[in-house]
Amino acid sequence: MRVLLLHSDDDFPAASRVQHWDLVVDLGRAPKFCYQQVSLALRCPVFSIFDLAVEVGDLQDWRALLNQGLGRVVDRYGIDWWDVISLMLQPEMQDVRLAVRLAESLKGCRELSVSRPSVIAEAVRMHLGIPLRVLQSRTGATLHNVRRRGRVLTNLSFVQLRQVVYDKYDPHYRWRKKLVGSPGRLSGSDPVVLLPTAYSNVTKTALGYARILPEQKFFLVVARESAAVDSLPENVETARLASFATRGCDRTQLDQLEDNWKSLEQQLKEFPEFKLSVQLGILGKGPRWLRWGVTVRDAWRQVFETRSVIGCLSADDSNPYTRIPLLLAEQRGIPAVACHHGALDCRMALKNLRFSSYLAKGDMERDYLERVCAVDVERMKIGAPQSAQSQGVAWSDDAPWITFFSEPYETEFWRAEMIYREILPRLCAAARRSGKIVALKLHPFESARQRRKMVAGILSEDDRKLVSVTDAPMSREVLSKTSCAVTVESTAAFECAAVGIPAFLCGWLRQSYSGYIPQYVRFGVGRMLESADQLSQIPEMMRADTSIPGTIRQQAKPILPNELSAILCGGPLTDKVSRESFR
Repeated sequence: MRVLLLHSDDDFPAASRVQHWDLVVDLGRAPKFCYQQVSLALRCPVFSIFDLAVEVGDLQDWRALLNQGLGRVVDRYGIDWWDVISLMLQPEMQDVRLAVRLAESLKGCRELSVSRPSVIAEAVRMHLGIPLRVLQSRTGATLHNVRRRGRVLTNLSFVQLRQVVYDKYDPHYRWRKKLVGSPGRLSGSDPVVLLPTAYSNVTKTALGYARILPEQKFFLVVARESAAVDSLPENVETARLASFATRGCDRTQLDQLEDNWKSLEQQLKEFPEFKLSVQLGILGKGPRWLRWGVTVRDAWRQVFETRSVIGCLSADDSNPYTRIPLLLAEQRGIPAVACHHGALDCRMALKNLRFSSYLAKGDMERDYLERVCAVDVERMKIGAPQSAQSQGVAWSDDAPWITFFSEPYETEFWRAEMIYREILPRLCAAARRSGKIVALKLHPFESARQRRKMVAGILSEDDRKLVSVTDAPMSREVLSKTSCAVTVESTAAFECAAVGIPAFLCGWLRQSYSGYIPQYVRFGVGRMLESADQLSQIPEMMRADTSIPGTIRQQAKPILPNELSAILCGGPLTDKVSRESFR
């Protein structure tokens, strides 16, 4: 059997008498119609490696697996670096698990090829113990990398490009420290609740909670420039984490941590679940992340040591930038409160839960955390942040948009152009019949320039007139103009449902592991569509089902001020003794 493993950066091969395959396995993801067409052309089965994933089940295995590495790489401040770094390595380790499943199904394979070098392909080769032929030449690889970087640079805005440069070339804040200078002194001496952030959506959620307690001071510390905002509530002050960065680090301690990490690698190599990941060098990335992580840790320590922090609220306890301050707060005996900036967080199923309380926005999130992620219900509190953009919004069938809330599909190895090619023409047909336009609302991680170019190449001239592409933030205006929402599993579906806007979910495109869409459907956030053909029927579905439009579904349950104060500050605002005890 001759098998081709197709890298997600490569196009599907054309039919050829010279090169015949018995099986083509896509290392990326595409809609089913794409595989059906290619399969007919190549006269062989074609499928995605992600078809081998077990939704939710794969996710739930990881907490026990990752716990095997705890307690081996702990610094003097109580931070377990396996706990921090393994969350970044887990997606690659999950890919290796898929590779092993694929290899088990290819035991009769005599010739294995891959379109370009791939860790997944190498894992398949190692498990099968057969040679792997790489079809891409060295020259081709160089040209591809040059073109790819050129496309990325062309599609990025100045702000996005600046952030990429900082992330890649200034991870230790050496440049940014000079640009922003020292943090100065926080006005006044009131205790503050720390709000760490690294992304705009995290900032939005954190500020939503800060607005609930106007008498309490909050301190928003921005770890990445893209998380900064122009306007802040009066009770929130802000600073760049770069201004707290220290010069150098304790080299002796860092050397010890790196030695401990290398010992951990050898210990985990004895476990079948980690053996290939160690051999492929995935765990070997740990020391590099350690050097960066210690810089971030020391900057956050400076925040705690120079500010009167009485509580910490992290709206993303997976990202090291915003997980480390939560761990430091826990070590100091300060309320360490976690929440999530999206509707649901599937990574709660695999994380080592390090918080005093978790704020769930409503019953849907609480049920998901308890049932899917095995989070102790006693540590959860129901309470959503204040949502500025949804206030005063009411659904109207006369609203002019069918809004497609897009997502950064490439981060999940989707072939984004194939998704747009399947969805947009059908939405244009629905919009034409209902007298509306299609608003393509982009995720903050997407490039407006690149998406506009993609849309122009996919749609006919008539359809292009019906599509408006926007990368503006989620706002009251966007919601007010939306007659119905279409998305895969974006948090936008949750936000739309909260104000009565009907949402249609592209169920055939959902993530391999998360189980988000079934949970959305379980709680009435949206209606799941089983195929792309149903998209063009949305106007008829809206007219036929009177329960769809205009039904107000209070998915988010706002938290009361005194409850939030007790969780974040250890007591109500009037309880001065409790507040002073955290100084």
